[in-house]
Amino acid sequence: MKLRSLGCALLALGLLGSGQTASAATEAACTWKPTVLAAGTSVSAQVTATDDKGGFAGWTRPAGSAGTRAAAWTGGGYTDLGVARAMNPRVTAENRAGAVAGTARTSISGYVVEKAFKSSGGGLVELPLPASGGYARSDAVGITDSGDVIGTVAKQDGTGRIAARWPATQPDSVTLLPGAPSSGVGPVAVDTDGTIVLNSSDLWRDGTLTHLGTLPGLEFKWPEAIKNGRVVGYGVYNGKNVGVYWDQQHAAHVLPKSSYNLSTANPGFSINAAGLITGRIDNANGGNDSAGTGYGVWNQGTFVAKFGDLAADLPVVIGDDGTAGGYRYDSTTENSTAYSWRCS
Repeated sequence: MKLRSLGCALLALGLLGSGQTASAATEAACTWKPTVLAAGTSVSAQVTATDDKGGFAGWTRPAGSAGTRAAAWTGGGYTDLGVARAMNPRVTAENRAGAVAGTARTSISGYVVEKAFKSSGGGLVELPLPASGGYARSDAVGITDSGDVIGTVAKQDGTGRIAARWPATQPDSVTLLPGAPSSGVGPVAVDTDGTIVLNSSDLWRDGTLTHLGTLPGLEFKWPEAIKNGRVVGYGVYNGKNVGVYWDQQHAAHVLPKSSYNLSTANPGFSINAAGLITGRIDNANGGNDSAGTGYGVWNQGTFVAKFGDLAADLPVVIGDDGTAGGYRYDSTTENSTAYSWRCS
């Protein structure tokens, strides 16, 4: 594989470091080459998580079924991970060992059933609820490299939601996180070392809260992903929808040429350990805010390049190896096809 520039080589390998100015990356002229991830006889599939080593996890929908199944792709192979208690599982995270976590949901005559799960023994295992407190629902947003699952528990009507951990060393237990806000604030993502980013724009680690920084003119900021101490999300800056990057010192930076549209439910922003970011670009730079399409790549706050096919490619995650995973959506069939992309 011939890489066209030093910047492209670094981008493809995911090795642009925090001490670099990213000038090399801005010269990148590489192409994000798509690869279809086969999903057996399934008619629809999406990648939603990565093991950071080129493997991915997500969901599939078999032919003739309205429900989904958890799935994993490793070394080009596809594995059906099944379902959790006959509900629709959605994988939200995967660690470097290939263990996944997520949430299974269904609604029966308006009664919502929502349960956190993790993978074990080639299938899915439902995670327990606290023995007291009246909790009836749970969800999982992350899994650490040590196997701890992080998520929330809530009452049946969705109130009283609070951050929780399911420790790998005690698989039949759940712990409410000490020091985490309890007034509906919950985790949105988990770093590999166990640091949790909350929807309150706080970081939680070992009972201590650290607030993420802000900027004059930045409102409604919402973090989405964390890796190696760096956080990415979105907000409104001087009236414009933008992506937001927080560095390892928790200072906020607006991502140039970025945008977002929550109404489409298309992927948001993702970040890897080197600080490479994928996310939406704005109309002025080839994006389509109305359709929620058109993605780009940033290196720690500096715009690098547009991502793949602006009208079709929907990257969800970018791994530490520089490989992205996501999907393409067919509006005619209303089905998705799982994809990975590599910059070359």
